[in-house]
Amino acid sequence: MTAFSATFLPTSGSPGPTPAPTHVSPVADPTTDPFAPLPPGDKLLIASGADESKKKAREQAVKDWNAKHPDIPADIFEVEGNTDVQRAKFRDYLDPAAPERVDIVNLDSVHLAEFADAKAQGSPLLVALDEKAPDIPNPITNEVREGFLTKPLLTCYWQDRLYALPYNSDVGLLFFQAGTTVPNKAEELPRILAAAPAGSRRVAIQLSPDEAFVVNVLEQLLEVNENLLNADGSRPKVVQAEWEKALTVVRCKVRDGQLWYRDDGNESAEKDTALAFKREEAVAMRNWPVWFGEIQRKPQVRSLFGPGILGGQNLAVAQKSRHKAQAIELIKFLTSAETQQKLLLEGSFVPTTQKTYEEPLVQDRIPYLTVLRDAVEDARPRPITPDYHEVSEVILRYLYPVVTDDRPLDPNFERVMDAALS
Repeated sequence: MTAFSATFLPTSGSPGPTPAPTHVSPVADPTTDPFAPLPPGDKLLIASGADESKKKAREQAVKDWNAKHPDIPADIFEVEGNTDVQRAKFRDYLDPAAPERVDIVNLDSVHLAEFADAKAQGSPLLVALDEKAPDIPNPITNEVREGFLTKPLLTCYWQDRLYALPYNSDVGLLFFQAGTTVPNKAEELPRILAAAPAGSRRVAIQLSPDEAFVVNVLEQLLEVNENLLNADGSRPKVVQAEWEKALTVVRCKVRDGQLWYRDDGNESAEKDTALAFKREEAVAMRNWPVWFGEIQRKPQVRSLFGPGILGGQNLAVAQKSRHKAQAIELIKFLTSAETQQKLLLEGSFVPTTQKTYEEPLVQDRIPYLTVLRDAVEDARPRPITPDYHEVSEVILRYLYPVVTDDRPLDPNFERVMDAALS
């Protein structure tokens, strides 16, 4: 695993103990006491993307909270649509002028900076959660932060302030059909493919014209040149020649059939890839860890040959919430090692806490656990910027024709990409 020092993380004031739960005082101020009961009939509301796990693990986590905190009930509702649609709906929910109530949002990690930044909307839509925050009695202390893996926690910061806790992480892995010899390095892959049955001598990836393409093409480019993105999510220096050189390698792999994608599916790109792998139309696939449990003959798993692209969701508190103190306690509970273990075992959600990876039960149940943890910590965040949506659009607009249509890279790419990152 590539070493990654915690010094990359912003510091957030002097560490201090997290306030311990106490009995509810009859005269407690409900706006500042983290454990004050909510008014009768009121609930903490969590907006989240769809939970596709069979056991609805996220819903169960909220039920666990309700069982332990009956006076502070919570409910989770799903926001439908792809990443871009969800982003727009979350913005509507977080708008202080909108009538919809929301206390917590489960944001895709790439969108946190946008909603924490004041540039677009005049003031942050999220609450700062660290010790510098002036208006909360129960900040996320250094003691709490130290329990998380470095990379997922990194995506919860914007401008040296903590705005969320990482609910689950995600990173692409390589799955190989059961019985296949797993290559130790990229140079061995062509030999492995050549030895596979006819009709499956390829690696299935996701290149649909959306965020799936952005993630997959960046992963393939990082295999060629891992310096195209910075390890701490800061703004990378864009050099046209370096991107062109890496793109040439990726384009050739797609053209020659080593990298293969379905472009006629009716489901998500990830689901289409998994279906092709189940049908043994590919000897290997790049996909998210959640798909491991969907393959009947358990596949063999390894990390990507280069750094993966970090995915995942972060729990943030809405600035418009009427119950900020209680909402913060809820996100502490949902991101605790105990809850993370249940989310992994019941929903295949990638843990964000170090302790979860050390639990014997988890180690017994998840055969690729060490690979997974190392892949998360080796991964590259996509550039952490409130303008990530523009960055994503530039990658899609300029790189998609290069990879899928074998066209040369537009000479304006460096200028446009640099402008989107600035």
